[in-house]
Amino acid sequence: MATVGLMYNLKGEPPDDGEPPDLGAELDSETTVMAVAEALRAGGHEVVLIEGNDVAYLRLLEKPVDIVFNMCEGLRGESRESHIPAILEMLGIPYTGSGVLTLALTLDKALAKKVLAYHGIPTAPFKVFDNGEPVDVTGLEFPLFVKPLHEGSSMGVGSNSIVSSVTDLEREVSRLTRLYKQPALVEEFLPGREFTVGILGNTSPLVLPIMEINFNPCPAEHGRVYSRQFKVEWYQDEFYLCPAPIDDELKRTIEDLALKTYRVLGCRDMARIDMRLDRKGVPNVMEVNPLPGMTPGFSDFPRIAEKGGFTYVELVNSILACALRRYGLEHLLSSEGILARRIA
Repeated sequence: MATVGLMYNLKGEPPDDGEPPDLGAELDSETTVMAVAEALRAGGHEVVLIEGNDVAYLRLLEKPVDIVFNMCEGLRGESRESHIPAILEMLGIPYTGSGVLTLALTLDKALAKKVLAYHGIPTAPFKVFDNGEPVDVTGLEFPLFVKPLHEGSSMGVGSNSIVSSVTDLEREVSRLTRLYKQPALVEEFLPGREFTVGILGNTSPLVLPIMEINFNPCPAEHGRVYSRQFKVEWYQDEFYLCPAPIDDELKRTIEDLALKTYRVLGCRDMARIDMRLDRKGVPNVMEVNPLPGMTPGFSDFPRIAEKGGFTYVELVNSILACALRRYGLEHLLSSEGILARRIA
């Protein structure tokens, strides 16, 4: 049995006027935190709840833990997801999930795309623009897709994200850079089907069933965009096809691409990788989420894992088990409760 510090960031008050309407969308609800805590307890572990705020360092010193189950999205800054892991490394405390460098890298979408392209992984051509900069997209083909450079959880993404003219592009870049106070990523829009792939493990990672985001039942005015609105309003199973209805060749291509991306970016224990087909039907990596959401019945990662035969309790404890094995702490795996799957 392990003493597990469950670290998280809770959603706060609704945004003030002038702030992004989806501010805090990536943070967890108390319901999600309690679901993970109960899953860990069902696995036979003691759980210590620690909010990942400005005094988390002191809480970690007050209450020793064997390992941290990290859910922290961070409070502020372009590298916010790496803040708590950096503190944990300084204190010598093991933790689940990817390391400081990977978490910082994947939250800079442009830098992550540069690394992927260097390794020959297909990703849409792009440019980055800050507030007030001339928006010169020479070399890129319309339509284009515009989103904040340092956000997750589909923040800043909607039907207006797809632009087909310089005028619309300049308007959207100006809106995003002013509202989110960060640069905007502008990339060629990928018109094909959209997929997301969950991966568990380290030395021999397990690729979970591929899930397709089904835009067909959506109102036409919404566009084919996996926005926050889509996630909140259209969460029913008909919008999420898992396993995805694809042929074996495309399935192998997507799985191989997901595994290569996982390894190239240094992901650990678990991650979710988003892809879309280009106009030639070639899968392109859009984003990598090394800290996927864990809300039961809502978040993509547990939804995918369920289709792969994992109960929610098994998923949570399998993530923990991957980290314990990675640190050489197999002796802390519980022999009571619900055992984790054996994933290398």
